[in-house]
Amino acid sequence: MVAAYAPELGAAGGRAVGVGLVAAAAGMERALAEERPARAILVGTAGALPGAALPIGSVVVVARAQLIVRPGEYVPSILSSVAEADADFAAACARTLGAPLVTAASGIGITSSDEEARRLAATAAVEHLESFAVLSVARHHLVPATAVLAIANVVGANAHAEWRANRERAEAAAIAAARRL
Repeated sequence: MVAAYAPELGAAGGRAVGVGLVAAAAGMERALAEERPARAILVGTAGALPGAALPIGSVVVVARAQLIVRPGEYVPSILSSVAEADADFAAACARTLGAPLVTAASGIGITSSDEEARRLAATAAVEHLESFAVLSVARHHLVPATAVLAIANVVGANAHAEWRANRERAEAAAIAAARRL
């Protein structure tokens, strides 16, 4: 089990790989090289995108993560912008937990605009910074992986305040769900 930072692991054990795309990719590379796990589960908190109908504290399983490309950015065609979870593993986790499979949007930072949150909601249900990096690295190493995330906020202008108010509850929900797997 991995998470962006230690509080998202609680007492469950596992490894903090780092916050954000770059740190999480580097940390996941180290974790896989040192631990050589048979599978990997990323645990953490996420923001629900508008219209996703995911209440605070609810748990989701990530089927894929997409790199957020902001307006005005160009992504070269050789750069992958989607990272797939292991389909069988993610589906099994979702069945066990009774949780929906979702697409996570992953960017450099947290979306703080209601307008941008609505734009992202057209292709994803949640925002989670590290999912794209962790799933990309795991797939590169042929390690089945997915993410189990609990909703801490709604993405948009009030996201940070909501995350601070709900993060501990969401972290506990994500950890409890991951322990069931």
